[in-house]
Amino acid sequence: MLKEKINARQLFSLIVLFELGTALVLPIGFVSHRDVWLSILLALIGGILLFLIYDQIVRQYPESTFVGSIRQIMGTYAGSLIGFLYLGFFIHNDARVLRETGELLVTSAYDMTPLFVICAFFMLTVVYVVSKGVEVLARTGEIYLLHVLILGGGGTILILFSGIVHVENLLPVMEDGAGKVLESAYRYILMFPFGEMICFAAILPSLNRTSSGRKAGILALIASGTILSAAHAIEVSVLGANIYGRSTFPLFLAVSKVNIMDFIQRMDGLVILTLIITSFFKCAINCYAAITVAADLFRVREPMKLAMPVGLVVLFNSMMTSNDWPEFALKGKEVIMGILLPVYSVAIPVGLLAVHWIRRSIGSKTL
Repeated sequence: MLKEKINARQLFSLIVLFELGTALVLPIGFVSHRDVWLSILLALIGGILLFLIYDQIVRQYPESTFVGSIRQIMGTYAGSLIGFLYLGFFIHNDARVLRETGELLVTSAYDMTPLFVICAFFMLTVVYVVSKGVEVLARTGEIYLLHVLILGGGGTILILFSGIVHVENLLPVMEDGAGKVLESAYRYILMFPFGEMICFAAILPSLNRTSSGRKAGILALIASGTILSAAHAIEVSVLGANIYGRSTFPLFLAVSKVNIMDFIQRMDGLVILTLIITSFFKCAINCYAAITVAADLFRVREPMKLAMPVGLVVLFNSMMTSNDWPEFALKGKEVIMGILLPVYSVAIPVGLLAVHWIRRSIGSKTL
């Protein structure tokens, strides 16, 4: 087990930054464009339930790592096999976050810079911070969460004072019925971004007080869900549902419309800086989860020595995930949110907890 420890406040910061990630700037929901803000709030309920499942698994084996907990539930061989599956999942998900961030940066600001160069420098920074351990990552998260809140608050004020917010774009609520809102919430938004929280199962064992994780996690999810709901409501109110749904980068487009007295303009840099910060932490947390799982599976005594090898695998995997952005987006919708996240974020954790309860029930009856 890793000796490094973080506190509940630091966990709160990491979860908020992780959840905002790329979900803050990308269109999400797919089928409830006008009502996406409502779908986010509904999906938040499911996201909290998922986090409680992850937290409950970790609580049962407070002295074990994530893979160690799986081994104790499923046995050595089956547990190790599931651990290898999670290693591949964390690496692939990290690669997608990296590619997503690179594509957005190329699209919005660095169109003359090769995608590989942006991803390589981004990943190099992630590897450097992660190699210092989870304590350094968590302390850095505390600092940068404040930066993100200031940037977000400043951007919101500018948008409101620009007079470009049209509340009528959010009306009527649930025009297409509750079905679309629920489908958007529990088919898509529950998986992205809330389902990706499974990687925190590798971080929860590092809490200095395991009992503090549940409250910090729930508060962080409520905070991040509220921020996401408000942000996407503003995006729809500025752009309209049709443009929001067609846009690759709706937050960037919304902020680009800011114009106060022909003096305060071109505030796109706020969005780019926010994207870089939140995506960095999402990428770093996935990378850390992959490192801890790999270290457990391969019996590496100093896990952070794996930071560079894992980082290189993530980098080259990110270049092979797809040929272009449309293919990337299609795979994300059909494969990641349709298959992988439901399996790794819902099915396996629920199954693990069920097996644990059954074994404990049988054991207590035997006694």
